[in-house]
Amino acid sequence: MIKKFIRDHKVHKDIVAFSFFDYIFFCKPAYLFGPIAMVLVGMYLANFANGELILGVSAINIKTLLFTLGLSLVFCCIFIKNEILSLSENVESRFGFIEKSIIGDKISIKTAEIIHNVLLGLGFGFIVGTSWINIFIVAAIYFSWLYVSSCHDDFYKSIVLFSLVAFCLLLSGWLYADNLFSNYLKLILFMLLSIPYVFLFSSTIILIQFGINKTNSFIATLLIMIGFIIAYYNNDPVGATTLSVSLPFYFFLLFRGAERDLIRAVRYPIFLLNFFLFTVYPLLMIPLTIIFYLSKYYYWHRFNIHFPALAINDDYN
Repeated sequence: MIKKFIRDHKVHKDIVAFSFFDYIFFCKPAYLFGPIAMVLVGMYLANFANGELILGVSAINIKTLLFTLGLSLVFCCIFIKNEILSLSENVESRFGFIEKSIIGDKISIKTAEIIHNVLLGLGFGFIVGTSWINIFIVAAIYFSWLYVSSCHDDFYKSIVLFSLVAFCLLLSGWLYADNLFSNYLKLILFMLLSIPYVFLFSSTIILIQFGINKTNSFIATLLIMIGFIIAYYNNDPVGATTLSVSLPFYFFLLFRGAERDLIRAVRYPIFLLNFFLFTVYPLLMIPLTIIFYLSKYYYWHRFNIHFPALAINDDYN
């Protein structure tokens, strides 16, 4: 009964019609699952490299919360800027109608720019106050991500730059947890431990940016396989488990190549990485669950689409 009320009652369309929801979701909080997970992986790898694999960290650290909030605000600014650029350049995307319904309809581009600038200032302010050395890494992420988004037709350049973004995301988490530059051996160890996650990030980007074809599917599957082997020999439980469980979805994509296989190969590995990170940071489940279900509520009643969704059928969204 409760599920039917939440899903079908017309009052919810009136609720999501409030501009408050549009201002929140034009920042695309559901897109934070990937980059924030990579930063947390960097923190986890720093402890793992020091032989301190602690599971079930349940202590609430205000400094870490503020650092993560700062990163989230900067990532949201990247999403906002990309929305503005895609609208100004008339770039076609699967959910482009949502951006056009929010920016331009409910929120002017000028207002979006102001919100972007305010959030960017707040984000960098939180980062400076909690981990000043990360300001340079996060700035590199911000500008690299925006640059590569503007040259999305160049396959090799996109992959190289997004691999750099992945390294920077992991590096920001590691630098927050440990001083990587105090020992060159740690820098080498960071590179070795990071490769599986960079391959996971890059394979996801290949599929998002360039879609389905045999070459893209083969490269993405190969990256996941190599990443799993490296994570396995690194004795990295989170990396090896995530990549091994993700592999079947890439095999389906490679050999069957249906559109729903593409969606699964993108969404499920991101979910699995977050899921296995719960074993290290169980409190992560609270904000991610709130974002997930609040996003489903908003997108269903505002645009009649199931997003984000893990159950991918022929009528997927």
